[in-house]
Amino acid sequence: MTAAPGLPRFADALSRFVFEHTAVRGALASLDVCCRDILACHAYPPALRRVLAELLAAAALLASTLKFNGSLIVQLRGDGPVRMLVVECDAALALRATAQWRDDAESLPATTDLATLAGSTARSRLAITLDPKDGGPLYQGIVGLEAASVATLIEHYLTTSEQIESRVVLATDGDRARGLLLQRLPGAGAADDAAWEIAAAAASAMTSADLLDAPGPAALLGAHFPAADIRLFEPRAAHFACGCSETRIGNALRLLGRAEVDGILAEQGRVGATCEFCNRQYTLTAAQARALFADDPRPDAGLRAAPAGGLPH
Repeated sequence: MTAAPGLPRFADALSRFVFEHTAVRGALASLDVCCRDILACHAYPPALRRVLAELLAAAALLASTLKFNGSLIVQLRGDGPVRMLVVECDAALALRATAQWRDDAESLPATTDLATLAGSTARSRLAITLDPKDGGPLYQGIVGLEAASVATLIEHYLTTSEQIESRVVLATDGDRARGLLLQRLPGAGAADDAAWEIAAAAASAMTSADLLDAPGPAALLGAHFPAADIRLFEPRAAHFACGCSETRIGNALRLLGRAEVDGILAEQGRVGATCEFCNRQYTLTAAQARALFADDPRPDAGLRAAPAGGLPH
C-alpha cells in the first residue's frame, strides 16, 4: 500500500483511496470528537443518536465525491417518532445536524432503524440535496425508506441516482462514527469485474467492530484488502461547525417583522432565538432589536410570518 503522509491513526478526517490499475475507488470517514460534539448539542434518544451518527459518517463519505464548492444535505420528514432530521456536510467537511422527535422516541431500542423512526413510508420522505454555492443548479434525490439500514439506503441512492455501484459500511458506538465507501468507477470494463467483486465482498464482510477497532486507515485497508495495491491519499480534516450567527438572528427577526418583534418586547422586554443545530442561545435587548428596523420605521416592516424551523439554514 502507498500511503500519503498525514495522520497515522484515525482522527476526525476523511481519507480517500484508489485501487491501482483497477476502476475502484473509496473513502474512509472517521468522526470522533466531531461526532461527539454534534450529538452533545441536544439530549437525543438512543435510537436517534445512533442514526444521526451513522448519517454524519454517510454525509462525509458522500461529500467526498462532490465536484463543487457547496453543501450536501440529508433531510428526513416523517410522521413517526422522529418528525424531522437534518444532517449537513459542506465541501470543507464542516458538519452539523439537528432533529425533532416525539416523546415516544425516548423508549425505543437503540437498534431501531430509520424507517421505523420516520413512520409511514407513504408519508415519510428522505431527501439528499446537493446545494452548490458557486451558482450551479441545485439537485435533489429522494431515497426510499424500505431498507433497514442507513448504509443500505445510501447504497441504493448511489446506485439509482448517481448510477454508481457502491458498497457502504457504517459503524458507531454512541460517540464515534466511522464509515467506508467503496465504488466502481464509471467506465469500468470487463477486466475490472473480478477486482470489483473481490473488493465489494470484502467490504460487505466488514463489521462495525472492524471499523471502530482499527487503529488507522492504512491498517484497516491493509487488513481487509490484503491483495490490493491501494494508494491512500492524505486525509482531510473534518470538524463540527454551525453557520448560526448574530447576523442570521438579526435577519430572522427582520423577516418576522417589526410589529411582531415589538409585541415580544412589550411582553418580555427582550427577544431572542435558539439555534436548532448547535443549541446556542441568542438574546437581543429592546434597543438592539429595534435597531434592526432603524432603516425602515414602518411598524409592519418585514414579513408577518416567522420562518419555518427557526433560524434560516
